[in-house]
Amino acid sequence: MSIKLTLANNQVLTIDATTSLKAWKGTHDKDETTGKREYYAESIFADVLAKDDPADLLVALQGLLSHSDWFAVGPDFDQVFQSQAVVSLKAM
Repeated sequence: MSIKLTLANNQVLTIDATTSLKAWKGTHDKDETTGKREYYAESIFADVLAKDDPADLLVALQGLLSHSDWFAVGPDFDQVFQSQAVVSLKAM
């Protein structure tokens, strides 16, 4: 099974059971002395989603995207996508 992931700009990504993904959640720390905030993207995932059961890929991708702010698709991870830009997921 593979998943057709469509972004708001109509770009389409294809995710399958062997596709490596990375995902990040935005976070921040507040320096109690200065009151300034420092912002980070905390890594929350770096692996393939459904190596044990490819049939769960759609559900696993839904869960990952709902809990992450940004994601990237391997093998190069050279472009990062905002999770909110995902318009649809379709099992193929």
